[in-house]
Amino acid sequence: MRQEKGHAQGGSRFPETSWALVLATRVDADAGGALETLCRRYWAPVYASVRRQGFVPEDAEDLTQAFFLHLLEHRTLARADPDRGRFRSFLLGALRWFLANTRERENARKRGGTHKFVAIDIADIESTLRDGDADAASFELQFDREWARTLVANALAALRGEYAGNGQSDTWDILQGCLDPGSETPSYAALATRLGSGEGAAKVAVHRLRRRFREALREEVGNTVATAQEVEEELRYLRDVLAAQPVTAGAG
Repeated sequence: MRQEKGHAQGGSRFPETSWALVLATRVDADAGGALETLCRRYWAPVYASVRRQGFVPEDAEDLTQAFFLHLLEHRTLARADPDRGRFRSFLLGALRWFLANTRERENARKRGGTHKFVAIDIADIESTLRDGDADAASFELQFDREWARTLVANALAALRGEYAGNGQSDTWDILQGCLDPGSETPSYAALATRLGSGEGAAKVAVHRLRRRFREALREEVGNTVATAQEVEEELRYLRDVLAAQPVTAGAG
C-alpha cells in the first residue's frame, strides 16, 4: 500500500490512499477532512446497500452521511488495520453492524440529516436500482458490485483530471468511449478525423488511453489494500463481480 499520494503522468496526482485517510481520522486535526474525502469517494456502495434495505432515497442519503459520521464519533476507524484485510471488507463489516443496530442507526440518522459531509448525486445509483440491479444476490455481493463500479468511476475521474491538467480535455471527450466495453469503438479513421490526426496517431492515442486507465484502476485498487499481491487478487475478484461470474468464497 502506498503511504503517500500517487503521481500520475503529466504532473497530476491521484488521491491519498484510503488506508492513509483512515489513519488520518485518528488525528483530531485531520479527522473531519479525511472523513469527508472517504465519504466523497465511497458513498455509492453504502448508499446502494442502504436503499436495498427498503429505505426511501431521502432516508438512504441521510443514513449514508450518518454512517460516515458514526465511524468518526464511535472511533470505529481507529480500530481498522490495513494489515488485517482490504478496506472494502472493513467498510462492509462496519455497514452491516450499523444497519443491524436499530437504535444506533436511528440516532445516527437524526444527526446525519444535519451533517452533510459531501453533496452526493444519487441519480446514477437510482438508475441501477430501477433497472433491476437489486437482484437476488447476497448483500455482500451487491455491495462488492457497487464497490467495483465506484473504483472504476474513481479511476475514470482521475484519468479525466489528468487529461484536463495536460490541456487535453477535447482529446478525452473524443476518446473516452473507447473505454466502454459495452459500446462499439469507432474506427481509427473516424477517430483520426475528430482528432485532426492520422490513423496511426489515433491508434497510439487509444492505446495510451487504455494503458493509462489500467494504471489508474490499479492505483485506485492499490489505495484499498495493503500489499502488491492483494492488488492483483482484488482486481481479479472485482472483474468477476462486474462480469457477474462466480466468485471465490472469502475473496474479500
